[in-house]
Amino acid sequence: MSELQSFGFGFGYVALGIVALLIAKVIKDVATPFGINEELTVKDNPAIGVVLAGYFIGVTIIFLGAVIGPDFQETPTMMEVATMMATDFTYAMGGVIALLIGRIVLDKVVLTSFSVTKEIIEDRNCGTAAVECGNMIATALVVAGAIHGEGGGPATAVAFFALGQLALVVFGWLYKTIVKYDVHAEIEKDNVAAGVALGCNLVAFAIIVLRGISGDMISWESNLLWFGIYVVSGATILMFLRKVADALFLPNTTIAHEIANDQNMNAAWIEGAIATSVASIIFFVL
Repeated sequence: MSELQSFGFGFGYVALGIVALLIAKVIKDVATPFGINEELTVKDNPAIGVVLAGYFIGVTIIFLGAVIGPDFQETPTMMEVATMMATDFTYAMGGVIALLIGRIVLDKVVLTSFSVTKEIIEDRNCGTAAVECGNMIATALVVAGAIHGEGGGPATAVAFFALGQLALVVFGWLYKTIVKYDVHAEIEKDNVAAGVALGCNLVAFAIIVLRGISGDMISWESNLLWFGIYVVSGATILMFLRKVADALFLPNTTIAHEIANDQNMNAAWIEGAIATSVASIIFFVL
């Protein structure tokens, strides 16, 4: 395929991605029990903007997970191009549905002490919105990993999506156990720093899960083994990082104190940046 043909092929996928975002907006409108446009522009609810930002970033991640792959070695026919684009688009739209399902799962089993919808709509709680934003992006990374790669199919995509979501749930529980404050209580009283810290850690862990489930399907034994290795080692490293961050980056205090007592956004962003940075290093190096 010539460079010009490759550019034209890529431009077609750019257009397809824009269509995917527009359809995802319609799906979100239908699946949401409140008026999104009213919350955005009439009530000026800042929490909705944070949630939608996470949703659209998540949709984009899923689309890229579906479409990025090996290029045609020779000049394809129009039918081959149409077939590939239709297949990729179908996986992407299925991934959007999985994104909405995954968000509900994490809401119900991780943020169990309050109604997420109430916190975002009635209380305009940006701490809850930050968790939702991170939740969306984390779930999207899992979906993208599940549908990416050669040698699998719908069955393997569903299986690894389910495993990835289970890993995210367990990590969410572990995080709440490790931190030295009541995550639910802090988020419910509009502590945005607590929400940002949890949301960033979910994204960081999802980057590691993505590394564990993306790629070609070799065999169930091999793929499940590496999934387990990345999940266990990734969770261990991220939990250990909180101690390192206290000692190296906040030597005169602790992240837990700054977030829970002072609602310090600086501490939350430092924790989140360190977690996502190390997770990214793991993704590209290991």
